[in-house]
Amino acid sequence: MKKFWSVLVVGVMMFMAGSVFAADDAGFVASKGGEKYHYATCPVAKKITADKLVKFATPEEAIKAGYSACKTCNPPPTAGALVATKDGKAYHKQNCRMVANMDAANKVYYKDAAAAEKDGYKACKVCFKDATPTPQPSPTGKPATKAKK
Repeated sequence: MKKFWSVLVVGVMMFMAGSVFAADDAGFVASKGGEKYHYATCPVAKKITADKLVKFATPEEAIKAGYSACKTCNPPPTAGALVATKDGKAYHKQNCRMVANMDAANKVYYKDAAAAEKDGYKACKVCFKDATPTPQPSPTGKPATKAKK
């Protein structure tokens, strides 16, 4: 009898682990009948049962299906979006190592570099090593001239 319970417990644990790992395979997930989409690693997403789990490769797919972004994990509105923090100075690509340290509630998303730069952010020196800043017009309206040597 003891062996039966051991096998049963191990089987249940494997089943539960399988449903969690299945969610991690997708970039974004939601619950059937729910309203929000999440990163697959979101604590809220981890509570979605396997029979209600809906997987999406991109945020656009989730939005098109009628879901809105989770307030806990704050997933991006588009796959190509750039991210910055409200109190930061730089914008980053989604896969930048600096993004992993950002508080989800403090993230701000931009569709392109020009929009981020308009709000005063500069390109991250880690993920935009060779980036050229977007040219800004001079305050006088005249073209910029090179400094004399």
